[in-house]
Amino acid sequence: MKIRARKLAALMMASGLIFSLAACGGSESGTEKNTETASSGTQKDAEDKETSEKEEESKGETSEEVKKLVMTFPTWTGAPADTQKVQDAVNEITREKLGIEVEFQITDFGSYNQSVTLALSGGEQVDILACTGFAYSTGVQQGYFMDLEEDDLLKNYGQGIIDTMGMEMIDACRYGGVLYGLPNNRDIAAGHGCLVVATEYLDGIGYEVDGDEEIHKITLDEMKELLAELHEKYPDKETFRPTAGSSSQFMNYDPLGGNAFGVLLDEGQNTDVVDLYESDTYMDYCKMIYEFNQAGYIGKDAATDSTAVGDLVKAGRLISYPTGGKPGIKAQESGLCGRDVTVFQTGNDYISSTSVSAYPWCIPISTADAEAAMTLLNEFYINADLANLLGWGIEGEHYVVQENGQINYPEGLDASTSGWNHSMGWMMPNQFLTYVWEGDDPDVWKKMQEFNDNAVKSLASGFSFDSTNVSNEMTAVANVYSEYSVSVEFGFLNPEEAVPEMVEKMKNAGLEKIIEEKTKQFEEWSETK
Repeated sequence: MKIRARKLAALMMASGLIFSLAACGGSESGTEKNTETASSGTQKDAEDKETSEKEEESKGETSEEVKKLVMTFPTWTGAPADTQKVQDAVNEITREKLGIEVEFQITDFGSYNQSVTLALSGGEQVDILACTGFAYSTGVQQGYFMDLEEDDLLKNYGQGIIDTMGMEMIDACRYGGVLYGLPNNRDIAAGHGCLVVATEYLDGIGYEVDGDEEIHKITLDEMKELLAELHEKYPDKETFRPTAGSSSQFMNYDPLGGNAFGVLLDEGQNTDVVDLYESDTYMDYCKMIYEFNQAGYIGKDAATDSTAVGDLVKAGRLISYPTGGKPGIKAQESGLCGRDVTVFQTGNDYISSTSVSAYPWCIPISTADAEAAMTLLNEFYINADLANLLGWGIEGEHYVVQENGQINYPEGLDASTSGWNHSMGWMMPNQFLTYVWEGDDPDVWKKMQEFNDNAVKSLASGFSFDSTNVSNEMTAVANVYSEYSVSVEFGFLNPEEAVPEMVEKMKNAGLEKIIEEKTKQFEEWSETK
């Protein structure tokens, strides 16, 4: 604008000089006529110059109208080698269609929380942010995120998101009634009580399953019988290895608001907020795992060994482990284990209070342009070309489309050599728009949508817990829980002795105050439904 002002000032000075010359003298002499002619010519030249300069300025302004945005998200290992290439390919589309260019700021998962905290607290430009590895609740409580409905931002610039996700899902991301984040399209539900077993060991005990079924429904008692048979046949191998999240897989409770310090039992169908750790649900689970450990199913180093369960199966050391079920789970776990696996499920498909809002996309208050940020985010939800770039990379370079319409690596390339292989397609705005990888069910995205639609949904779906008033108690109780959790939930301590001891310490640390605060907030939230 300053450059334009100087140009206009110069033009005005030139015009003033011309008119001054034209006004000198009053006779019609030849000299006066020549001066007038020269003056007219000079004025025309100035006008032509002004027009030319305005055209140049217009070109410059068009160039400046391309908005520069920053999009931040993690991958397991940081920015892939071909990040710049994929970013350039994305910008080829968004620059022409939206007048927007985006810069990817990608951090490894382990450093993401710290990196985002430093950026947002320092007011750095971040226009679109993935809350994966950075807690959504923390961002809201710290005031880092925009209200996405302020000035009808979502309504005016995110209609594609509304059409894709539906307002019921979007509403589940509200925090204190305010919409700060948007859900991504993924496996929102989870199959409860799932067990992954390497198929070769099932063959070894003559256990037959229907090969057309991806997930095999059995009862909990049938699962116990199966593990007993496997242990008897393969006593030199670890039969079963619990994981950090496996307790929630086999206990039908809703971790209300994202933590288990005050829960809803019966898959969130009972709306009384209770202490999980004093419930029969928790004791029964811990007793089952204790029995497994006493029977020799669980390795002696399970509490301290950090080796991934998939790697243990791959190495031939482990037979089975728990997981969450979903369409595509067999192919996923077979890939992780390096061998064919069979998946069993003892519970229901389920959506908890925070399932939908687990990994939302947000627009921070430090955005350079909220409208442009929402416009770009909207495009990521509806544009298949962009979705495939985010998920799989560049066609022909990072993947090729097979005759059957599915994709695989180009010849000579694999997961270890690809320049865009982050294994976090589930985190992106709309995975359901992407190609299906060869080996997966061609209809996996359709089945995933049906899986989400048909799952049992907690009555608290969409509830968020603000722990600000009990932050000290949350820290103290969490410290007590971490002291006992692995030993108790991996079956190394007798639960009838250890659980009451743990509960007493948790109460002394403030558990009852947390439950009281959570109950108050849940009742207030329920009244608005």
